[in-house]
This record gives sequence, structure tokens and C-alpha cells, in this order.
Amino acid sequence: MKFKSKYTLRTIVGLVGYVLGLVALNAFDTEHRPHWLPHNYWLILLPALPLIYMATSIIRVVSELDEMKRKIYTEAMAFSGIATGFTCFIYLFLRDMGAPEFHGEWAFYIMWAYYWIGAFFSWRRYQ
Repeated sequence: MKFKSKYTLRTIVGLVGYVLGLVALNAFDTEHRPHWLPHNYWLILLPALPLIYMATSIIRVVSELDEMKRKIYTEAMAFSGIATGFTCFIYLFLRDMGAPEFHGEWAFYIMWAYYWIGAFFSWRRYQ
């Protein structure tokens, strides 16, 4: 199998590791066990470690880009992180006013939406 770059292969390895980690974690289903022992909490690392591996792969990809693309991606990521943090903080006030409960995975989706907004404006600025 031919891959476009070594980073494509690393991403696939990270995703496969994540899926296998989730399968292994779910194999120790809590419905069949009345309680988790303290050492079983380490099982959470099974899907988390491949995600850390993927994050380091993404950082390596960005570090090897040319200066202009690196600047665009970095600005988009910085905007995404700051805007997501402010959005989550502002939601605390909305929750006090009766807004629905905020689930943690929403922050991940909000982060990606802000990333693409930041990438668009950063890309437009350097055209």
C-alpha cells in the first residue's frame, strides 16, 4: 500500500489504535462488573494514548510546512483555542439563565468550527 506521506500512515495508525483502545475499553463493560477497581481506571489510557500520538504527529506536520502555511495554521489554532475557551466560559452565564446542559464533546465540535473560521480569515489575509 502506498501512502502520500508518512503522516498519512501515522494518522491511520493513530486512528486504528484509538478504535482498538475503545474496543478494549468497552470489553471491560461496567454493566457486567458491579464496580470498577482503582487499577481499572488506567484502562482509560487505551484510547487516550493513540490520540496523544496523533496530536504529536499533527504538530510535526505543521512544523515541517513552509513559513506561510505554518503561520496560517497556527493562527487558526490559536483563534480556535481562545474562541472555544471564551464560548465555554460565556455558556456558564447562559446555563444560569436556563440554557440546556453543556456536554463536553460540544467543545470539540465548537473548536473545529472556530478552527475553520480562523483558517478562512487567516488564509484570506495572506492572499
